[in-house]
Formats: sequence, structure tokens, C-alpha cells
Amino acid sequence: MWINITKNAFENSDFKGVNFLYQIISYKPTSSIKPRYNIVIDVEKVKNTSNFQLLKTIEPSLEEFLEAEYNVYVNGADRPYKVTSQNGNQNYTIEEAIAFFNQPVSIVLENNKNDASFMLAIIKNFKNNDEYNKAQEHIDNGWLVFENAGGCPSVPNFMEGFLHRFKELAKTNKRSISHYFRGIIFIDSDKEFENQPIKPTHKSLLNKLNQLEIDTSNVLDANDKLKNQNDKIHILEKRMMENYLPKEVFQEIARQNSVKKDIDLKNWLDAYLNLTENKKLDFINIPAGKLLGNNHPIPTELNNLWDNLGGNFQKLDNGFKFYGFKENGSLKSPKEGSFKIEMPKWFQKELITKENLSSRAGNDELERIVNKINKLL
Repeated sequence: MWINITKNAFENSDFKGVNFLYQIISYKPTSSIKPRYNIVIDVEKVKNTSNFQLLKTIEPSLEEFLEAEYNVYVNGADRPYKVTSQNGNQNYTIEEAIAFFNQPVSIVLENNKNDASFMLAIIKNFKNNDEYNKAQEHIDNGWLVFENAGGCPSVPNFMEGFLHRFKELAKTNKRSISHYFRGIIFIDSDKEFENQPIKPTHKSLLNKLNQLEIDTSNVLDANDKLKNQNDKIHILEKRMMENYLPKEVFQEIARQNSVKKDIDLKNWLDAYLNLTENKKLDFINIPAGKLLGNNHPIPTELNNLWDNLGGNFQKLDNGFKFYGFKENGSLKSPKEGSFKIEMPKWFQKELITKENLSSRAGNDELERIVNKINKLL
């Protein structure tokens, strides 16, 4: 991300602010491959300002550093954010820039303790072809963090509290408070079948986010079905994060001796591993079962999805009552473990690869998620 500190920012700002912002932008941890930001300053325009002269006394190699940065910039860098005394969509005052660029980028999750494993898996496996994993380096340096919203219904309340810190800054600069949000919100869809319109609870959630002036456009289409062409909010296209686990995970669980001895787990796994239709794998409620849900009447699409399963219907309808393994390989009881805690851990296992994640995804959604994250960095 490129940041341009303009001449009028040097002329119309106090030195402490200019210096603090420069240190934020130019800082690079010794263990990092690349800095968090790149900086472009037209030295010829600012070199005679008092703030630039003071900055040179602190940074003796300032001009050489800025010349090297400028050479990279003119050879194809992205459009920079501007730090200036004038407001604009990609313009910030010194005070705004310090607040905006000094904060980490936030990935807001329903449960960051469990759901972060899924995000870490796709960030790890869908890095750029040059082997440099920008998002992973941002995580390692604390520049990219996972926020805990405390469940889907709590997302609007979390965001309201999160944005409150920018209230006075937004008021002073006559901006929407959401202008200072550097992040993206991820929500389970809880969909039961492919073309199911978004649920009323999710529609209400989006309306509440919209009231906070967070852009919700293009999350849904005109029929309230997922569109996901929004850089601030992404609703998962499958039912929940566990539906993105490759079949290799369930095959590995099925190989364990303690599972082979548990008739209910064995039956469920046998039935699940025999499913060949992606739509069933995408929308099955893995832990709870209840294939036809609590709908009255049952939607035709849901009936059609789970038709013709024979004896496997009841096995899958019972749900996957798996609560994890103890250190000795035996099964944890419901009091000792939790599906929602144990299953996401499998995203961090060696058997997870880009290939099997892509195969289970069935489309480019995971690439799109990583691209949305990288655009924020």
C-alpha cells in the first residue's frame, strides 16, 4: 500500500504529527521481508519546508530512502492514499492518517478462536505465486488481526463499539464513521440449499450494518440471494466454515481405531463419505443433522436435495457427534470436547492443501476471499 505525503501536509501540519506518521509508514521490523507501507514524497516540492528540514535531522538518509521509494513507485505502483490538508475519498489529514494507518486490518469473525483456523488455512494455501505471503507476514507482525464478534447476531453491536473510537475524528472531518474501518466481516450463511434466499436474521444484520453506514451494497442480489461483490462483508456461500473441510479430513478421522469402534460415528462417516453431490456436502448441517431442518412446510428444494438416500438418510440425519480425540487417541465425551472447537483445528493439519481446499470449494470463492483481504493490506 502506497501513501503519498503531499506538500501542503508538510506546510500545514505540526512537526510531531508529520514525524509520527513518517515513522508509522516507514517502519520495517527486522524480521520482515517487506515493510507494511511504501511512501512516496515529491522531494523537490517539499525539501524547503521547515518540517522536511527537521525530519532530515532525525533521518540522515531521508532523501536517499525517498528516492529509492520513488523509483519503485514510478515503475508501476498502485494509486496511493494521499495525506493532505484537503478532504477526499482517498485523502487524509495527518490526524486521520495516523489513526487510519496505525490500526491493524481487522478480520471480523463470529468466533475468532475457532473460525480463525479456516482463515489461516486459506491465507497459507492461497498465497501469490511469488512465494511471498503478504497476509501471513501481516498476521505475524500484528498488522492483521482476527476480531471476535461473539456470534452472528452480535456483529452489529460489535461493529458499533469498534467504530466508536473514530466518532470525534469523523465528526471533525465531516466523514462517515465507517470511513475509518480497515477490515472485512465474515458471516456463515446458514443456508440449507443452494438457491435459498438469505435468512431474515441475516437480512436484519445487514440492515443494522447499513445503519452504521457500513456499505452493504452487492452482498445480495435483487432476490436476496448471495452476490458477494462487496469488499467489507462476505457471507460464506456454503452453510458454515466446517462445510469447507476437505473429505480427506473425514477419511482421516474414520481411520482412527476409536472411531471404528463407535457405531454411530462410523455409520455417519460411512454415509458422509459416500456422498458424491457437492450440493449435499455444501449444505449439510454436519454436527446437528436434521437434514430437513425445522421448516413447515418443507421447501421443495430441501426435499429434493436429500431425496433417494435410502438408509443413509437416517445416519446423516442423526448428525456427526464428534467432540475430538484425547491424547491417547480415545474419543472425548460431550463434557470433554466440542465439535465447534475441535473440527476447525483440522484446517491447520498437514493434510490440508490448496488442492483439496479448492476441490471442496468447487469454485473460486477462497481465492476471492484472499484477494479481498490482500486489498486491505
